[in-house]
Amino acid sequence: MSQPEFAFYHAHHIMAERCQARMKCLHICPTGAIRVRQGKISFLTDLCIDCGECITACSQKVFVPKSDEKDDFNAFSLQVAIPSPVLYTQFGQDVHPQIIHQALKNTGFDEVVDLADTTNELGYVLLHHLKHFSGSKPLISSFCPTIVRYLQVKYPNLVNHVEPLDVPLEIVGKEVKQRFAKKYGIKKESVGTIYISQCPAKIVSIKQPAEKERSWIDGAIPIKEIYNLLLPEIFKLQEGGHCSLDEGFHFGRDWGILGNIAHVLGPERCLSVAGLSHVKKIFDDIENSRLRNVDFIEALACMQGCVSGAYCVENPYIARHTSMLMEKAFHHPQKLDREGILNRYQRKFYFMEQPILPRPTRAIDGDITVSIKKLRQKERILMKLPQKDCGLCGSPSCATFAEDCARGEADVTECIFIA
Repeated sequence: MSQPEFAFYHAHHIMAERCQARMKCLHICPTGAIRVRQGKISFLTDLCIDCGECITACSQKVFVPKSDEKDDFNAFSLQVAIPSPVLYTQFGQDVHPQIIHQALKNTGFDEVVDLADTTNELGYVLLHHLKHFSGSKPLISSFCPTIVRYLQVKYPNLVNHVEPLDVPLEIVGKEVKQRFAKKYGIKKESVGTIYISQCPAKIVSIKQPAEKERSWIDGAIPIKEIYNLLLPEIFKLQEGGHCSLDEGFHFGRDWGILGNIAHVLGPERCLSVAGLSHVKKIFDDIENSRLRNVDFIEALACMQGCVSGAYCVENPYIARHTSMLMEKAFHHPQKLDREGILNRYQRKFYFMEQPILPRPTRAIDGDITVSIKKLRQKERILMKLPQKDCGLCGSPSCATFAEDCARGEADVTECIFIA
């Protein structure tokens, strides 16, 4: 199949020999990126947004995650783990986050940095930004990389609605390199920042950011890959009682739990939505100018937020409940330095380095005459098709099959209702 010249990084590869053509992945993909032609499965790299739906849906493990391993960071003089707050919810409510921090150090990390205080700080920044923003509304949260890529691929006209503030992980990554380089007297390049990730989209946002040339994070390890290393260390620490706990530690549920941004901004200004099928309805409403009275859209790709990520271990409902109990037990927010925060805001410290742009995809042809010709051909073919969206042709819907035919990537006789 023809692909755009730009090379897209994806956090999985396909083991085609495992595929039994059960078609679950074909129908669940939100951007129609998967094809099955002549018994072979493939995906269109420009349309894939690394949501992880195919990984979760396929019982044959055709889609194999790609990720870093701990040994990949041995070249760094100092290795700093930055765990997703979701990691804390995977071991139960009685395991203090700082025990998990120590367990991470026991597995070889030199330092562990939490995201909660930066997320709290960015909440204040976002509130300030909305008060002084006079552009097109509603703004759409930039926190979930799947949502950003979904906009780039399916709603390119809405990319200017993505809020321009960077995500907590990138802010922390930038500060960590500066802080520990100074503390240990080494170069910033010698400080390795490693994210403990809940989903493939986060890994892709590190390997190939949508808003900058290079991420401040050097790599990521999936939660499910490090879980079995941490568990025995946690048991040892609990049994030995040798881990000192800071009573002032602040646990924050992060922006990955649906409703947390709305809690900061207020329900009058913020609409929360999760799950790509539901997000699609909201984005359709924005395109049709039906949400003029909403200032901000908190959008997450997974139904329960980041606790539903493809790389999580715990049941997402249990993990979400655990996060609530942990917040109640360990919620000790630091007092914000509002003057310092606003000073950094004025210096654009919190802003993305580049705006989000539409992704160059197969749907965008440089020659407008060719594009119009293919569109008309697609419409003619679509009129001949049964509109059953059965997927037996190897395309996820009749519309995508008609487009594939118009591009010469499929033949109309592959539809069993026509042949």
